[in-house]
Amino acid sequence: MQLIKHPNKWLQTQTKPFDFSALDAVEISGKMIDTMTRLGGLGLAANQVAIDAQIFVMKPTLLQTTEPFEVINPVILSVSEETENGPEGCLSYPELWLEVKRPRSIVAKYFDKNQKECIIELVDLDSRCFLHEYDHLQGITFEDRVSKLKLDRARKKQQKRLKNG
Repeated sequence: MQLIKHPNKWLQTQTKPFDFSALDAVEISGKMIDTMTRLGGLGLAANQVAIDAQIFVMKPTLLQTTEPFEVINPVILSVSEETENGPEGCLSYPELWLEVKRPRSIVAKYFDKNQKECIIELVDLDSRCFLHEYDHLQGITFEDRVSKLKLDRARKKQQKRLKNG
C-alpha cells in the first residue's frame, strides 16, 4: 500500500460505508496495519491509502492490549464534555505537528474485520487517535481543526524540520 501525502484530493474525500460483500476486510485491514506499523504511525485511515471505504486501523496505547486493530463503519455514540489540547501529527503530513482540541474520552461503535459489532470506550491518546482517524473518513484533516494562524506557524516549523532533515 502506498501512503498518500498532502496535498492530495483523497485527504479531503469522505469515504463510503465499508461493504463487506464487495471488500475483503481481513486482507485490507492486515495491509493497512502493516503499512501503519512500517511507517511508525498510531493510526491510518483508508483514504490515506486511496481506499474509498470507512475503515481505519489504530495502535492503542492505554487499552489492555497494544495490538493494532481495525475499525469499520464507526459511529461515535458519545463524547466527554471535558476537552483537552494535545499534539497531533499525521503520516500524510510529514513533520507537521498541531495542537488540536479534542474530547478527552469517547464511546464508539464499529465492526471488526469479522463483522462483529463492537463498542469501545477510549480516553486520552487513544480517544485522540480514534477521532483523528474518524475525521479522515469524513474528509476532515487535523489542519481543519486549528486556526489559520496556528496552521501557518506550524507549517513554518515543518519546513525547517524538513529542510534540516
